[in-house]
Amino acid sequence: MKLSINLAPSNDLVLNVLMISNRKPVHSMKFPKRSPSTPQKSQWPIILATLLFTIYSDQYTKSIAKSYLAGQEPIPVNSGIIVFSYVENNAGFLGILKGVPEYIQFFLLNICVSLILLYCLYYLFFRDNHTILRALALSILTGGGISNLVDRILYDGRVIDFLQVGIGPVKTGIFNLADLYILTGSFLIGFLVLSADA
Repeated sequence: MKLSINLAPSNDLVLNVLMISNRKPVHSMKFPKRSPSTPQKSQWPIILATLLFTIYSDQYTKSIAKSYLAGQEPIPVNSGIIVFSYVENNAGFLGILKGVPEYIQFFLLNICVSLILLYCLYYLFFRDNHTILRALALSILTGGGISNLVDRILYDGRVIDFLQVGIGPVKTGIFNLADLYILTGSFLIGFLVLSADA
């Protein structure tokens, strides 16, 4: 009785050996790199246009107020609902820092505001986690803040205000278009944040 041993490798064994030999070691395998977070550059034209519009429109209306209202008596319109009255304000929005020492006013209105505006610009152009509506709202707010800061630089810490609204004895303080932009942008951001959390 003869025993025969087949030493020829089977087809399956050959295929497995070939597959193993062709595998690359783990350290040499190239995994796809996760791309870093990039800003939504498609929003940049809208952001720039909004910033330029808010700054230009505010500065333009201030130049008109300076030319035609400076040194004049207040001009009421629509039975005093709107009053055009020229003032140069150095105490912040609606004069809330009136009576505060000048060095504190300078720190709050120039240093702190500048830092906040720089962060807003960074967020607008170099963060990608904001929607177009939030970008618009923040652009309106930032543009208003920049325009008032331009006034403080040009007019030795003063901002040109020329608008007042109210009915009867109930009236607002005197403000400008940039203040309106800041309030509008703040309101929109608050609304969008609350809507997202709801």
